[in-house]
Amino acid sequence: MKSNYKNKIDHLSQSPDELMKLKNLGSYHPTRLSFSRQLINEMCKKNWSFNIFEWKINKEGKGHSILTVNTKENLYSFVIFSHLISNEERSDRVIADKWDLTFTLFKGVPNKNEFKHLKRNVPLQEKGIHIKKQITLSRANKSMRLYSHTLENLSKGKQPDFNLVKDIGYLLRTTAVYGNGKFGIDDFKIDSNCKVLSNPFWSEMLTVYMLKYFSIELINFIAKQKNNKNSVKLNDEISQYIGTGNATGLGMAPYIVNHPKLIHTWINNKQNLLSKIYNKKSCTQTQINFISSTLKQAYEHVCQWNVEDNIQRKKIIKTRKELLAIIKNKKILFLLKKEYPFKKFMYFNHEVSMETKEILHSILIETFPSLADKASEKMSCTEEIALTNNYNISKLKKIISNNYSWALKTNLKNKSSSYYFWYVSKTKEEPRLGIKSSDNGYEKRLPLDICLQVNQLSNALNSYPDKMKISEFLVNNPAMKYVLKRILLNEKYKFSEIRENLTDKKMKPIDILRFKLSFFGATKFDPKSNLWTRIALFQGAPLPNQLNDNKKTRWFFPILKKYDSKISKSNKI
Repeated sequence: MKSNYKNKIDHLSQSPDELMKLKNLGSYHPTRLSFSRQLINEMCKKNWSFNIFEWKINKEGKGHSILTVNTKENLYSFVIFSHLISNEERSDRVIADKWDLTFTLFKGVPNKNEFKHLKRNVPLQEKGIHIKKQITLSRANKSMRLYSHTLENLSKGKQPDFNLVKDIGYLLRTTAVYGNGKFGIDDFKIDSNCKVLSNPFWSEMLTVYMLKYFSIELINFIAKQKNNKNSVKLNDEISQYIGTGNATGLGMAPYIVNHPKLIHTWINNKQNLLSKIYNKKSCTQTQINFISSTLKQAYEHVCQWNVEDNIQRKKIIKTRKELLAIIKNKKILFLLKKEYPFKKFMYFNHEVSMETKEILHSILIETFPSLADKASEKMSCTEEIALTNNYNISKLKKIISNNYSWALKTNLKNKSSSYYFWYVSKTKEEPRLGIKSSDNGYEKRLPLDICLQVNQLSNALNSYPDKMKISEFLVNNPAMKYVLKRILLNEKYKFSEIRENLTDKKMKPIDILRFKLSFFGATKFDPKSNLWTRIALFQGAPLPNQLNDNKKTRWFFPILKKYDSKISKSNKI
């Protein structure tokens, strides 16, 4: 009986074959390991200070502003330019060349000459000439439905409509956030003593957070200019709930394939953390109370998550039902008082959907903040990889058979298996997805057709003796070096490879996007097609003046509490 139960419990540890499927990766939710969560925790821990250094924006909303942040390690400036554009010019597409806002995160405070340079070039974005003191480069548009409505209401002394705030959740929406040396800006430095520059995506997340901060300041300022006598500010609860929107397309998908060691680090860290939690022998009453209350909060959060996409809507409806069933099940509290409670809790709920399962994972990780924060310090890695060339072909064949059986089983003669190809747009230097049978450029494709390459390598190996060293094989087949390196890397880093054919007709890039966005801390995934999605970042995150309030800094599964928009809780501006 005990052995049978242990076998069932062991099922909780997912193999790479299970975990690295797109349907699983495309169900991830933010956790305490997510980079935006790490950033806010650091702000609170180190008591970062924020300041409006310069505000030169007119009553129409045109001009510039400089917001500074002192991290106690360094001083940074968020330099933002606000433009007036028509509705016809406003577009989230990467081919757009005008935006409501353009901005950069800058080391220190720009001097007069540096500011003049930024003023000329930041609005040009990719077409501009950028300097090393710039850490990020970005742009954003207004969410006109919520922005216009909120401005109108605040100017009349009212808060914005509850349902509109709940459903949209942001005033401004980024369409690109560039970092790590792109277009001449500063490089990511893993060996830097400054966490903003060394930790993965912290500089980009700080940029997005500063935009949230700016959006609240901007809407309050313009409302006052519109009606100085009767206008009010957004109240604290709505201000905190408001996040920064983002429209994300294929641009970030190849990153997952091109950084296999880093992706393994993220997933392995999360899996190891969950394993430590499962092996906890007991659960305190405080932890039981936290899990119980957080389950209810997660349910409310999912009830406020509404999308038009048919597939995602069905998943959300199912998750609501499953979470409610867990909340109502009295056995849950009973199990949490037993030995190895977290294993039993997860096994008891092992038949729920992946969407719900990932929410439960997030809750368990949140239950152990110290463990999670320690794990979050290990989310970066060097891209340097020491691999052996001493294996012979026989050994390599065994590795391929064990770790890439998913690729070998793919029927490449089926046209749907090679339906897509990935390439880089010449004009925007951004990845795109082409259809092999109808689009030009297949010969310039990106090497994301891992499934095809593995099969080509496997076939080539059959023409050489088993005892031949792979170093000798590569002398005769130098084009095979890329895929061979991936295979050797995957032997050591088991979560480094998505175990699906990324050129198949049924492949959904949206799952790759969601996986990466979950590690950013994104919520309210709102797929607009298989190729792009809208999300919210820092929704519910405390604003600078709220960072010392313990209640405000708990922003896990953010929800907007019901209010009457006709009643203002804010003082007059």
